[in-house]
Amino acid sequence: MKRKGGDWMHDVTLPKLSEDTDESLIVLWFVDEGDYVEEGAVLCEVQTEKAVSEIRAETGGTVKKIHVKRGDSAKAGTLLAVIDPKGQAAENTGAPEKVHLEQAEESEAAQETASFTRVSPRLRHLAKELDVKLEDVNGTGKGGAITEQDIRDEAGL
Repeated sequence: MKRKGGDWMHDVTLPKLSEDTDESLIVLWFVDEGDYVEEGAVLCEVQTEKAVSEIRAETGGTVKKIHVKRGDSAKAGTLLAVIDPKGQAAENTGAPEKVHLEQAEESEAAQETASFTRVSPRLRHLAKELDVKLEDVNGTGKGGAITEQDIRDEAGL
């Protein structure tokens, strides 16, 4: 933890994930700046030449800044993000978030009803980031399940 502007902040740095290399690719962020995270929550997914790993929050709080964007490479020890442990979960009583949540639930329910294909939250997040509609994806996995590669193929990657 480091003190920044009078407040204590937690730096999220990239650990050395492999003996062979100290560089990793940021594959996907599961959080955005301003999001509240619990201790142990997955923040991002990083990839070395040999494996994909998850970086988890060592403390709960609000994500203040993301320093390395999706698709960028970083070396071990690089500052990935900053978490404010004093940050609170949003307690906004405004209706827009509630409406947005209800719309998202209805949309997910419609997708599951239409396709009868279960998709993990991680793959739903990837599809959203790549602007891919899950109902347009043809699943090639076991029993027609949608795989990460199916989503990437639909996105043209």
